[in-house]
Amino acid sequence: MKAGIVILLMGFAALARADEAGAAFARGDFSAAAKAQEAELARQPSAEGYFNLGLARQNAGDPVGAILNYERALLLDPGLRDARNALSKLAAAQGVPAAPRTWREDVTGVVHPELLLTLGSTLAWVGAFGFLFASQSSRRIGLMTLAGLAVLAGSAAATAGWLAEARLAGVRPALVTAKEGAEVLSSPANNSSAILSVPAGTTLGVVSPRGAWSYVDLNGGVRGWVPTERLTPIIPGETL
Repeated sequence: MKAGIVILLMGFAALARADEAGAAFARGDFSAAAKAQEAELARQPSAEGYFNLGLARQNAGDPVGAILNYERALLLDPGLRDARNALSKLAAAQGVPAAPRTWREDVTGVVHPELLLTLGSTLAWVGAFGFLFASQSSRRIGLMTLAGLAVLAGSAAATAGWLAEARLAGVRPALVTAKEGAEVLSSPANNSSAILSVPAGTTLGVVSPRGAWSYVDLNGGVRGWVPTERLTPIIPGETL
């Protein structure tokens, strides 16, 4: 009984925070809206919540914070078109170079990587058990052919889901959040030569964090070193 009351009170508290964020946004107090939305996200992260926080940050005059939260929304739901459109427009306005479109975006725009991974694994297992069943059937050749196709298709789908999922990939997604942007250097030393400069709001992948320095990869094959303090992980709660 007490547990049920606690859960009910928590539900009412969550609704109150959501109403508070909406009310603050409606009256133009975007800083208060962002604060209320952050409190709700600390309790229950969601793609919609990060998108709303991005809107609040953008309207509060924090474009880099908005980009970070739009990226987080898309991390949880790659098919969230509102977040993708808002991110694209804001990044262009901030002078952030557009990353070349990859097969990962094509895949995640259609189906979530986790769903692809789950369905692919299931199909592969169905095919594996199909081999066992086919070995006892009179229609052995036909059933084994179908089972083999199921294993191949399932394995391919699971692999694509695994490679497309940023949270499972070896490269950790991060955002340049320092106001002055960052220089990608040829070695982890301040006096090393600069490969290129990137503005605040640029997304990149951290290949190898090394304390004060991180070895990063930018879409397009450019790799180099960036001071870790200028980066913020896109995956909430992760450390570089």
